Amino acid sequence: MAWKDDARARAAVRQLRYRFPIRQDVRYQCQNGSNPTSGTGKTLEISSREVRFTTQHALEVGEPVELAVDWPALLDNTCLMKLFIHGCVVESAPGSAAIRIERHEFRTRGSRAVAQSAARSAFAAAAS
Repeated sequence: MAWKDDARARAAVRQLRYRFPIRQDVRYQCQNGSNPTSGTGKTLEISSREVRFTTQHALEVGEPVELAVDWPALLDNTCLMKLFIHGCVVESAPGSAAIRIERHEFRTRGSRAVAQSAARSAFAAAAS
């Protein structure tokens, strides 16, 4: 039986190793029938299979969710990106939830967003 415990321990370590503590703004929208819920939060962890994020509302396990994450990297060093993730809630707690990723897509946020982001960065640098 010890080998089963060792296998579980290795699986837990492997699972933890591939969760990245990426903190980015996120908007979420739940498609729960006639009463859709939307809100904002921050990502807490992202892996290839799940995203954990803060929520403004309690989400139900099994509920389909679409996330829009402000991605920290630029496309060609010039264009801001947004990561859209579709999935279902697998864990829910007060103030946070995790979804299993069913599909994802990167989209650009446009050059106007880049200019606004650059202006904010310049303002923040000047203020410090």
